[in-house]
Amino acid sequence: MIVRMKEILLFTTARKVDDTILQLGKLGVVDIKELNGANNGTAERRLEAVERAERALALLYERLKKERKTTRPIKYSITDPKQLVDRVLLTNEIRQKANKRIEELQQQYRWYVTWGENVKLKNIAYLRERGIFLHLYLLDKAMVKTLDEQHTLVKLPEKNGKIPTVLIARNASEELNHKEESLPKLSFETVKRQLQRKERQLAEVEHFLQDQAENIAWLEGYHLLLKDRLGIQKTFEGMGDIEGKLKYLKGYIPRNTVNDFVAAAEENHWGYHIADPEKPEDVPVYIKNPKWIGIINPVMKFIDIVPGYKEVDVSIYFLVAFALFFAMLVGDAGYGLIFLLVTFLLRKKLTGQMQILIFVLSGATIIWGVLSGTYFGAEQIAALPFLNELIIPEIASFGVDNISFMMHLSFLIGAIHLTIAHGIRVFQFINSIKALSEVGWIALVWGLFLITEQLVLGKPMPDWGLWFFVGGAVLVALFSVESKNFFKSMGVSLANLPLSLISGFSDIVSYVRLFAVGMATAAVASSFNNMILPEGTTGMGIIGLLMAAVALLLGHGLNIALALMAVMVHGIRLNMLEFAGHLGVQFSGEAYKPFKLFSMENREKNHKETSVSTN
Repeated sequence: MIVRMKEILLFTTARKVDDTILQLGKLGVVDIKELNGANNGTAERRLEAVERAERALALLYERLKKERKTTRPIKYSITDPKQLVDRVLLTNEIRQKANKRIEELQQQYRWYVTWGENVKLKNIAYLRERGIFLHLYLLDKAMVKTLDEQHTLVKLPEKNGKIPTVLIARNASEELNHKEESLPKLSFETVKRQLQRKERQLAEVEHFLQDQAENIAWLEGYHLLLKDRLGIQKTFEGMGDIEGKLKYLKGYIPRNTVNDFVAAAEENHWGYHIADPEKPEDVPVYIKNPKWIGIINPVMKFIDIVPGYKEVDVSIYFLVAFALFFAMLVGDAGYGLIFLLVTFLLRKKLTGQMQILIFVLSGATIIWGVLSGTYFGAEQIAALPFLNELIIPEIASFGVDNISFMMHLSFLIGAIHLTIAHGIRVFQFINSIKALSEVGWIALVWGLFLITEQLVLGKPMPDWGLWFFVGGAVLVALFSVESKNFFKSMGVSLANLPLSLISGFSDIVSYVRLFAVGMATAAVASSFNNMILPEGTTGMGIIGLLMAAVALLLGHGLNIALALMAVMVHGIRLNMLEFAGHLGVQFSGEAYKPFKLFSMENREKNHKETSVSTN
């Protein structure tokens, strides 16, 4: 549900600006909008400080995950958080440069392993000065046999499948038609010495990061403080000014927080004005749903779209439809069980909402898989007595010709889905004549459904089906556009109607992807089974069974990945394009982001926890 908002104007004296901003941050309900756009560069510098702290924290989190404990005492003690951030980031730069240098040195070290640790670069240079040129090549055995005997060649023992070959020439231009190995820049002793030094440097880097990982909580507090400073600066720079004596700001608050805002305003002697928003397109969108609907939030955050303030919150409709689409697109009870198992194993790393969402999607997939008789694409499992009795033949994946029914079911789901969208708009415009237009669109959707059935499945449209188009077109033409000029509005509606009908037809046909992709998932799984175990496990030894198990794991893993990609493409598309398009949702909104002081909130939380533990 989209929470209704109030627009506020707040006035304070120039002397109390700092205290006002602090109190607003403590209140934490005002989404502040910039007014004057003043910029002196301070906000950019504070943003850079926040980003640097975040990078430092990410490096320490990464080090903490390695969990390599040591008994070495803490060697590096830093008491300034800014210095800690600088040192951690500098240490990371040193580590990157050290790793790059080690890679270069190891390449030269490998050269000496191949050509000999006793090779002296100065000797090669001495020979060159005397007119003796050495060219080095790493050649395959077959290549060595084809070399011209007129060349003076020295062949060394084989290394890693290659023959080190030295061409000794009196002419600098005499070369083999193969890639020549370049000489190292350093002597073997120097390479060894520098490698040891760089490895010690890396060890010191790891020791330093391990020491500072103990300061993560402290650095997190510093990061929150930096975020507060950034928010305060942005708020200050965004405030309007009246003759240098008064400061004011504009923002939005949820309607249910008005009393809290008024109480804070009176306590701090602010001037304020509260009204309904004048421009809905500027109002931030605050979506608040019951917990059972909120489980869809991870998906909504992933696709990162927000409906407009005057649009409809699609969360509940998305959740129900997405669960059905997920089940039909994956469609395998075995895969659903795997999703449940993986979720259970990773439960500590997943948020509560994500866990419940995956449980719901997995449960829907298992139910659809049981009803369609699909278990890892294996017909033999579905044929077991108890499981076979649970199969609904019309949607079964194997053993029946149900393509026509499954296409019919997909079109029917599409028609119902789009009908729900227009039904919602009927209630949305219940006090307007546009509600009749949406009733007309419901009629047109079912007319288009009958036409789709006739064109795709060859089912004749009943005689009464034509009245869906007649009645629907009349209602859409008369009531789609509200205008003082009746004939002009009707003309506009009629002009748009043909393209809208074509679009509606294609939208219904789009739902056939539910059947097509689901059938493909089952077919690919079955094909993997037949290729890897064409005659079952009869006569296979232990090694054969192990190889078959690995092949099945890889094959079904690939199929699961493809099915999940299909969900992301098709399952989300049917909700976000087809359904949302008929619902009139353009996702043009901006999320509600109230100004909060994180460090103050954190201190209060810690204080409460300390008080509870003390009591």
